[in-house]
Amino acid sequence: MPPLDCPSPVSSQAATVYYVATNEPGAYNDRCDGLSPVNRGGGHCPFKDFLSGRTFALLRNVQGVRVEVRAGVYTFANEGLTIQGVGTNESGRIVLTAYQNEAVAFDGRNALRELIRMSGRFTAVERITMRNAAAYNIQIGGGSDHLIQCNRILANMASDSLKGVDGAGATLVRHNDFTQWDSQAIDLTNVHDWSIEDNDFHDPKSSSGNAIGAKFGTRAIRIVGNRFLNTRGLSFGGTGTAHPDDYEAYELVAEGNTFENVGGAVVKFYSCLNCAVRNNLMKAVGGGFLLGGEPFEGPSGCAGGCRPTKGATVLGNRLTDLRGRPENTFWSANRSETVQLSSDANVYCTPAGQNAQFIVDNQAMGFTDWTRAVGTDFHSIVAGSDQGMCSW
Repeated sequence: MPPLDCPSPVSSQAATVYYVATNEPGAYNDRCDGLSPVNRGGGHCPFKDFLSGRTFALLRNVQGVRVEVRAGVYTFANEGLTIQGVGTNESGRIVLTAYQNEAVAFDGRNALRELIRMSGRFTAVERITMRNAAAYNIQIGGGSDHLIQCNRILANMASDSLKGVDGAGATLVRHNDFTQWDSQAIDLTNVHDWSIEDNDFHDPKSSSGNAIGAKFGTRAIRIVGNRFLNTRGLSFGGTGTAHPDDYEAYELVAEGNTFENVGGAVVKFYSCLNCAVRNNLMKAVGGGFLLGGEPFEGPSGCAGGCRPTKGATVLGNRLTDLRGRPENTFWSANRSETVQLSSDANVYCTPAGQNAQFIVDNQAMGFTDWTRAVGTDFHSIVAGSDQGMCSW
């Protein structure tokens, strides 16, 4: 499978560039210097794979190193590849990438818990196909200034395909293709300041696969310009293990995304403070927005229970062709979760002869009663599906 096009590949500022080429005649881990993509003789040739201690450690505890991998399928012996940067600025970034436009796959054989583990600072993985981790195809644990771009991130055996943990900050995930994941494509647990931009999320392994979830005190996440197809949507907060925060998530933003054939509510809020959903297109979805919390989802992880969602903003979204039950349900809310809710300029599209529904505390109502019940959303519109504003 060829690599994805990469609009902004990491430029080669590295002080040292190594090459790994499993199919290159004359490539060896012990006899080659790894500094040439082809065998030029005299020990000036690429490494063969990542199965020696020398090559397995190329990107561990270093700065200014770039590893370009030539065509082939690669795996690791007993654990996933560690990418640990110690740089302090962009010139010290360490990079794992495919060589030119060659097709490179990393395969965990459903045996390695993580396929790639990233930590430290100024790291990057781009233009690699990742598949068959026992759990996470990528785990980002701590540190900051991580970049995941232009990769194909395929099936994992169980759990989440990309996992963020341990306070990892300043991470950019862009231009990737996520598919065939097990639980969630991306799970954000106690991380901050991530941007998830211009990715494709589609066709998880099972119909219950969620696209992106954030909890455990995760904060300041931007989900912008992505495409979600044939999957479940976004979880802004959720149930989890014990942690010291007052809310499950803070300042999450979903903006300018498209959602099509999404099962269930597109966005579920659970103990999310000042979270926003703005200017998204939603078509052929199970439902719109769920302001749930413990009555819908069960107990949270905050000591003594997390606080209800507060300060949610839902603005400028267009929703059409709702397919869940009850039919045409654009909102379902527990009243305790609507504190400081701000909703406006949304378009709720319904087929001719059918009514838009809104549910508050398990009571279904029409649009006018909904706005009175929550004290907002007055300037949104209920429109017929055949109107121009409902077509895209």
